[in-house]
Amino acid sequence: MKIKKILIEGVGGLESIELTFDDHMNLLCGPNGIGKTTILETIAHLFSAGTTTILKRNVNSEKAIIQGVIEVDGENKQMKIEFDTFVPEAQNNLTGFYQDSKKLFSLKTTRNLQYSPLASVPKDTEKREDTFYSEARTGITLNDIKSWFVNRFLYSAHPGALKDEQIANYELAKKCFSLLNESFTFSKVDASSNEIMVNTPSGEIYYEYLSSGFKSIIAISFGIIKEIEFRFKNPRINAVDFDGIITIDEIDLHLHPEWQSTIVRVLSEMFPKAQFIVTTHSPHIIQAANPNQIISLGVENGKVIQRELPDSKYGFQGWTIEEVLTDVMGMSDLRTDLFNNLLDNFGMYIDAEEYEKAKECYEQIDSILHPQNHVRKLLKFQLASIKN
Repeated sequence: MKIKKILIEGVGGLESIELTFDDHMNLLCGPNGIGKTTILETIAHLFSAGTTTILKRNVNSEKAIIQGVIEVDGENKQMKIEFDTFVPEAQNNLTGFYQDSKKLFSLKTTRNLQYSPLASVPKDTEKREDTFYSEARTGITLNDIKSWFVNRFLYSAHPGALKDEQIANYELAKKCFSLLNESFTFSKVDASSNEIMVNTPSGEIYYEYLSSGFKSIIAISFGIIKEIEFRFKNPRINAVDFDGIITIDEIDLHLHPEWQSTIVRVLSEMFPKAQFIVTTHSPHIIQAANPNQIISLGVENGKVIQRELPDSKYGFQGWTIEEVLTDVMGMSDLRTDLFNNLLDNFGMYIDAEEYEKAKECYEQIDSILHPQNHVRKLLKFQLASIKN
């Protein structure tokens, strides 16, 4: 199942926007408050049924409309939902592609796993159809990934206890500890405490003691694999064969820039048949992405639009971070107000040929520039030109 396109009219801050999606990876970027999360929520609600207070109509619209086209088993299906509520506590009653919600996984921003003892190992959760479209709105649960992994570890030691697909998914889950750093590996589950232990360059630690970045990656990957196992039992499937839709809000959350540049590739390799639709504020993710994967949002005449991007075979892999921030992500200025004011004053004094004031301004600029910034040399030439 894939979502092909969506038309959003009068939802939140979005007046009217139509988006077409890549079948594999889609990266929504743009300034804060522009509507990236709203787009994820409209997709999620397109697969929902029942009441919700999450989505509201635009203040300037009489009603909100969401129209979507999805492909299921080679056939296109269309859906249109409408609502007109604006008051925060008012509920909307929506009915979308709820029969297909089994293949829609929604991951919210809460992915920082806290330590919790595991007194026992529960059986797998039984999920009904209404759970699927409810979790489209609320997001899949992540507080059960520890018990799921421990369960698979314990039963993997007993021949015939796990199906072939469960064994394959467990092996994939073990690799998650090494996804972004090969120096970290799964060690064991301690028999006396049911604690997951991880080998690190500093020694063996509890998996909850990993950095926030590590835990965010484990929460995403474990959450997807676990959800596949809980939702698909007859027949069971390998996680690598999951061909549904996965939405992730702020995929770069807690990640170091070095990991941000690889997370998209890692998830694409783990789940090669899935369609990802994620939001990001990271220029490192955009820089490493394919050009067809980027949906850049901007504002034109007070209206949110999809910005046109340069058509390049290699995307933005040769661009600097500064160029990505300004020309792809729409950031207007990369310097501080202090620097810009000093630069403006310097230019004013150069034009007026006031050498002493320009020199004083240059010395301030010199003190805050990067040691190897080429701007320093250009300003020095300008200063020298008015010395006499």
